[in-house]
Amino acid sequence: MGSEMERKIRRPGKYQFLLLIPFAFCYAFFIVLGDWQRSAPYSNTQNMARLLLWILVSYGVLLLLGFLVENGSVFVAAYVPAGVRAVLSRLFSSRGVRQGHWWVWLLFSLVCLICYLPYYLMYFPTWFNNDAVWQMEQALGLAARSNHHPYFHTMIIKVFLTAGYGLFHSYTAAVALYTFFQMALTAAVFGYFLYLLYRRGTGLLWLILAVFFYAFLPVNGMFSICMGKDAWFTAAFLLFLWTTHTCACGRESGRHPWIRFFVTGLAVCLLRSNGIFIFLGTSVFLILEGLWGRRKRRTEEGQGFWKRYNRYLAVAAVLLVYLLWQGPVLGALQVEPPDTIESLTMPTQHLLCAYKRGGSLTQEEIDMLEAVVPLAQIDDYYNPYLFDMTKNYIREHGNQQAIADHRGDYAKLWLRVGLRNPMLYLEAEIRQTAGYYALHIPHEQILYSEYFMVDNPFGIETQRKLFSYDAELSMGAFLQWFQEFYNKVWSLGMNTWLLLAAFACALYRRRNAFAFVPCVMLLGSLLLATPVYNEFRYAYGVFVALPLLFSLSFGKETEENEK
Repeated sequence: MGSEMERKIRRPGKYQFLLLIPFAFCYAFFIVLGDWQRSAPYSNTQNMARLLLWILVSYGVLLLLGFLVENGSVFVAAYVPAGVRAVLSRLFSSRGVRQGHWWVWLLFSLVCLICYLPYYLMYFPTWFNNDAVWQMEQALGLAARSNHHPYFHTMIIKVFLTAGYGLFHSYTAAVALYTFFQMALTAAVFGYFLYLLYRRGTGLLWLILAVFFYAFLPVNGMFSICMGKDAWFTAAFLLFLWTTHTCACGRESGRHPWIRFFVTGLAVCLLRSNGIFIFLGTSVFLILEGLWGRRKRRTEEGQGFWKRYNRYLAVAAVLLVYLLWQGPVLGALQVEPPDTIESLTMPTQHLLCAYKRGGSLTQEEIDMLEAVVPLAQIDDYYNPYLFDMTKNYIREHGNQQAIADHRGDYAKLWLRVGLRNPMLYLEAEIRQTAGYYALHIPHEQILYSEYFMVDNPFGIETQRKLFSYDAELSMGAFLQWFQEFYNKVWSLGMNTWLLLAAFACALYRRRNAFAFVPCVMLLGSLLLATPVYNEFRYAYGVFVALPLLFSLSFGKETEENEK
């Protein structure tokens, strides 16, 4: 039996040994940089030795994980008794491809919707934050139009406010209509992901856990009723993720994937300011994958124009419409662009950290900073983890117009100071982003407690439906308990660690892993420009994509033409 098992075991080859190297580097940097305070007492040589050690440890763990996942069925067949193996197979093993029916999707969607309804009825008509109040004011013409929060989403709000007020003559009812549609959209998209898992033949236990994840986790129910862009963007992001996967797999016959790519890609670009970076990064890899695949298959000859250039045309179409929207369309609608300081999180944090931490700056460079923000009051606004305090202070007491008028000079300032103070820039970068890759952070994440019903000029108040006041108190206590429990057992860094582990395993097993690319691009955009170092909603798309991504990595590979 031993020799037979040895023949079945798939040993790692040169491909597997090489591909795990960049992942090992990532984990080593996560560990060393995520615990920046512990690195301070050590010398540069000691820190380099720590980094090298963690690279070796991470590489060994990833290699072992890939080997076990690849050969798990062989070891189970060899060492697990037949009776136990039968039970495990029933619970965990992937089945053959299941027949997909529209009613299966509908059933999963209804399960999610029913589970979200108690939140909707208890906090009717919505959970209202200050951003949503401002967008609603814009939609009703009570405030100047701004693209600070994507105006495309503001227009969606306007459609439902107009329709709801026309039907019910009440802003409360209009907001309730918007919230119900958003909740139904969230349920439909999550139901679609459950439908995909079902069709792929996912094992019974994993499918049950996925249903629990999407339908019963309080964070999903709460985000479905929060009146903001996060639910809309997450829905678009998940659909874009799967569409790019099917396009990269070459599953195109009769499915019009590039039309779906255009629609979902454009939605990602229009529903969040960092969406364009996610789309561009994903598109680059999609085009490179197409070039590599074409080189291997040599199928250009005999194909029509659309077949040859579909991905290039689809990417170009999204970019063209996006640029038209950002320029002529928003200009015609008299929508103001975000102010200058909004997009300068990292450069500003780098420079302020270099100044506050006693870095090497000339008097001329200090004067340039002083022209933008009062440095004497830096203790009143500078926070290495939260840029919102700094940018709001600059808006009220500073002069961001100085940057807008001398963009080139300030770009050179950032570069010059950075060349003399690289470690202080690195410190600022770590403090502003560590929550997205460090397993432990000094502050708890706020999942949804900043929402509730804020004061607003529309007279909208919470109108509890079907539940008693005691039930509302119990729900509030439950939500608070879940948030505290989440912070004890999970983190945004955990999302990233699991994402990259699944990504590495998918590549180790030579799976098509393109579904991971949009998630990596989302995280990359946060490392470049996040205003908050551990904001859950910014990485929410990665969190809710994990069940399907795990299925692609650890489950049985399927060849069917998935919708």
